[in-house]
Amino acid sequence: MKLYFWGAARQVTGSMYLLEMNDGFRMLVDCGMDYEVKKNPVVNPKIFPFEASSIHAVLLTHAHIDHSGNLPILVKEGFKGPIYCTSATAELSAYLLFDSCHIQQGDYIRALARSKKNRRHLVQKPLYSEKNVSDTVRFFERIQLDQSFVPHRGIEVQYQEAGHLLGAAGILIQISENGKTHRFGFTGDLGRKNSKLLRDGIPFKNIDYLISEGTYGGRKHLSKQAPEEELAAFITSTCIAQRGKLIIPAFSVGRTQSIVFTIHQLKAKGIIPSTLKVFVDSPLAIKSTPVYDKHPELLNEEAIQFKLNYGSLFEHEHTHYLDTKNAHEALSVYYDPCIIISAAGMVEGGRIQEHVMNHIEHPTATILIAGFCAEGTLGYRLLLGQPTIKIKDKDKRVHARIAKIDVFSSHPDHDEILEFIYACKPPQLESVFLIHGELPQLEALKSAVLQIGAKKVEIPKQGQVYEFN
Repeated sequence: MKLYFWGAARQVTGSMYLLEMNDGFRMLVDCGMDYEVKKNPVVNPKIFPFEASSIHAVLLTHAHIDHSGNLPILVKEGFKGPIYCTSATAELSAYLLFDSCHIQQGDYIRALARSKKNRRHLVQKPLYSEKNVSDTVRFFERIQLDQSFVPHRGIEVQYQEAGHLLGAAGILIQISENGKTHRFGFTGDLGRKNSKLLRDGIPFKNIDYLISEGTYGGRKHLSKQAPEEELAAFITSTCIAQRGKLIIPAFSVGRTQSIVFTIHQLKAKGIIPSTLKVFVDSPLAIKSTPVYDKHPELLNEEAIQFKLNYGSLFEHEHTHYLDTKNAHEALSVYYDPCIIISAAGMVEGGRIQEHVMNHIEHPTATILIAGFCAEGTLGYRLLLGQPTIKIKDKDKRVHARIAKIDVFSSHPDHDEILEFIYACKPPQLESVFLIHGELPQLEALKSAVLQIGAKKVEIPKQGQVYEFN
């Protein structure tokens, strides 16, 4: 048996790992879009280092595009097997993949408009169409957490709670061949303990090999307060004390729901005025939010109890979901104090750019970055503290308060990852493989994992293969 590391090896995006059995059965764990490739685009790139038709099954950990985003290409190129995932992951993946398709189409149209006529053939075309996404969704096979299934002779798989996103799962894979049994634990992306809405991730038991994310290795989340306390402070100082607007860039799936739920908790407790208006300006968030209501079995006790007491996690008479362009445009002439939550989280495209552009010169406004922003994105540049910033080719003076909050991060920090790995009993493991992180973060995590007793820690390179006899 062989394990190939084809993605998110010494980088964060593009998760994709290939398990190849001695009898020729080939199974992917995740099939994510590689954003590092997008930074250096080439025309007609070869996405896979294998024939798509040679893959017999996919095990999908969760819906985020860096884990699911290349599935339509896999199907387009000939894959016809099952894509195993939880029900919530299947539903959220469909929304995210269609959204990814629309983003690519928009990028293509804009790039064509900017390109000279004799160079338009060099513009990167969308990687897949809506039809490719529709075809992909038909291959989803829904799996329940904590129930074993057999995708192929000699292979037993079990999904378990990861806590990162609704429906996200770690995957336990037991493979028996040639009289030997190997047990692998793939974390996918882990969540934080005591997070908003979701249950804590469950460490693996009795495994031989752990393949763990290390996104925040060597780094710690700065926030020490509870999410509601920290968010309440920004709401109070901006919307109440200054009568201004709080602008929150947030990813449509996961982050937005956590923030809206926290605001509703603050209103229920009387910490902020119940009449303060909240605008959720994200079509994708509007589509995906009902999935949370559909799967109460995946929520934590705090969320379940709130829903029992107040009837809804996300609906409130003063919370407005803007699903049309007219409603979005009308918000630009709303002048009362309010909270605006909009995508994208890194302020790189989407409706949020217009809200930032409209308010960045207002000293009473706060732009609150609620998560990680990759280098080069508008969110990253805002956090640098520049006095002037260019948005949509316009220079804007920065008079608004620019702040960052990481209490809604969906990834564990260094200590939290280490706690999860420790619970998997590293001295008993044959090896720990660290993935889904930049090399400095993975090296810092490797040193710590060795200190808690791991026998062997690997940081695989892209394309590296390991054999298990």
